[in-house]
Order: sequence, then structure tokens, then C-alpha cells
Amino acid sequence: MTITASAPAADPTQTTQPAYTPTPSIPRLLTELVAEEFFTRYATIRGDAEAFHPDYTADRKRTALLLRAVIADLVALAGPADTHHAAQAAAAANALRRADWQMPLPAQAARAWLRDQYQEHIEDDSPHPPNCPGGCRGSGEVIEPVIWQNDGVPVHAEPVACLRGEDDDPHAADCTRCRGIGKRYDAEHSEYTVCDTYNPDPAYEPAPTPAHHDDPFNSAPADGYADEPPF
Repeated sequence: MTITASAPAADPTQTTQPAYTPTPSIPRLLTELVAEEFFTRYATIRGDAEAFHPDYTADRKRTALLLRAVIADLVALAGPADTHHAAQAAAAANALRRADWQMPLPAQAARAWLRDQYQEHIEDDSPHPPNCPGGCRGSGEVIEPVIWQNDGVPVHAEPVACLRGEDDDPHAADCTRCRGIGKRYDAEHSEYTVCDTYNPDPAYEPAPTPAHHDDPFNSAPADGYADEPPF
């Protein structure tokens, strides 16, 4: 009697985990890469061991290698059929391993290791470069207004997470708390506060888009003004 072993059928409802959560922005990574390389060169040229400890310079060099490898990995993920980009991503990941005095890994294993290293990088207490585009100077936090008067003047600010110069994800117009403006009105204190939770309204219907005029120089509403005669 022959016993045939068969693999269990794949679950169609099972979703593949993304390589990065969230997926980093390549323009932002390039900005960080330029900053890391600048401070590496500046520290080397200045040669001030008191202001730029060797460990600081080594961290800047490693971070530059990490960011360069992540960019290559993102490019490879955008075109899975391109074996050239995949090979470049693996080579960049192994370059980082060599800088860490570790043995190179096969392509897929090296890229998986790279993603773990990047996750550790973004979860670090101070992963941002000293001239971070978000203005945190490497601390990972910035002071931003969280309460405004009803006329828009800020009255209270608190430390918030630095977004590295990128805009926060806006709330859609169906948010029941802020209607898409990112602030909610507190009638008791006559002020606005940050809407920190997106709460969609299932019954929301977007307003109809007004019809466009054929005349680009006509600024009147599509259905005319209220006091305009109908002729």
C-alpha cells in the first residue's frame, strides 16, 4: 500500500503580511540618507573627537548603509519580477551585515534580516538624524499645538511624535468627530482640540460635485445667483 502525503490546501482568506509596516516613503528615506552622510563627512572633516565621538560617526555610517539597503529593497518589492533589483537589494543587505562583522546570507534571508533591522531602527528611542526634516533634532518628538481658540489661535502645545517632515494621515470627511479637518470643536470651552481618533460615519454621503462652466473666466455658480433674473 502506498501512502501519499499531500500538503494542506492554502487558505484563500489568509493574507500575506507586508514586508514593512507601515511602508516607508522613499523620498523621506532619501532625505534621511543625505542627512546621515552629511554628518558622517562633517564629523570626519572636522575631526573633533569631543563633539563627534567615534561611536557617533560609526552609527551614522551604519544608518546610511541601512537606509540605502531599505531603499533598494523597496524598489525590488515594487517589481518582483525584476531579478536585477532583487539582487541589488540582497547585496545592499549583505553590505550592512559586513559592516556589522556578520557573514553574508542568501538573498531572501538577507532581505528578511534587513527588514528586521529597519524595524529596530524605527522603534529606537532616537532614530531620527540631528537635522531631521520634522524638526525634532534627533529626539523623535516635536512641540506642536493641540488646542486652539475658536478663531484658530493656538493656546496649548504638547510633545508629539515627529513624523520626519511628512504630513499626518488626514481624516476623511466622513469622520463624525472632525468632519475631515483634523480638529473637533469643544463647545464647553469654545475651543478646538486635535481629533486623535478617526470615526467614520456609515451614513455619510459626499456632497454632489458642482457642474463646471464651459467658460473658464466665469466665476458664477453653476445654477446662477439667487438674485439673478431667469432670462
